[in-house]
Amino acid sequence: MEGKRGLTMLEILAIGIKSEIDAVRLYTRMKEMADSADLKEKMDFLISQEKKHEKILKEVYDKKFPEVALALPSKSIVPLIDNALEGDATMRQLFEVAMKAEKLAEKYYRDLAGKTTDSNAKSILVYMAGMEQSHYAILEAEFRQMEMLKTETA
Repeated sequence: MEGKRGLTMLEILAIGIKSEIDAVRLYTRMKEMADSADLKEKMDFLISQEKKHEKILKEVYDKKFPEVALALPSKSIVPLIDNALEGDATMRQLFEVAMKAEKLAEKYYRDLAGKTTDSNAKSILVYMAGMEQSHYAILEAEFRQMEMLKTETA
């Protein structure tokens, strides 16, 4: 598979795995801050989805590079996530970061899918892009609901 901006397949997979791990961290923080059982349940769903994606990418990594130890990037590919988790971000700010991260992840996977000639890799990448798009839709709906409730109670 041809890499994005000269990245190797090994680097592409490591970046993808790191982004899924970072998403779990973000959604875990959001779950901790959630004040409704419904939102906690949505965060649990997103956490489980991101863990599933991490597992898929690790399986591809292990299959393609069985002799190479996985080395993840030290920093998030979406610096906003690290910044939000290191500070005292509000739930609104976390939602904004999460939605941006999902959009970036979708674009990342879709761009890579468009560059590969490996049909198995393309299938996985298109699937991942679609899942990230659905995560964005879930976050956007929850964000709008949160904003609407805030406006009604203000």
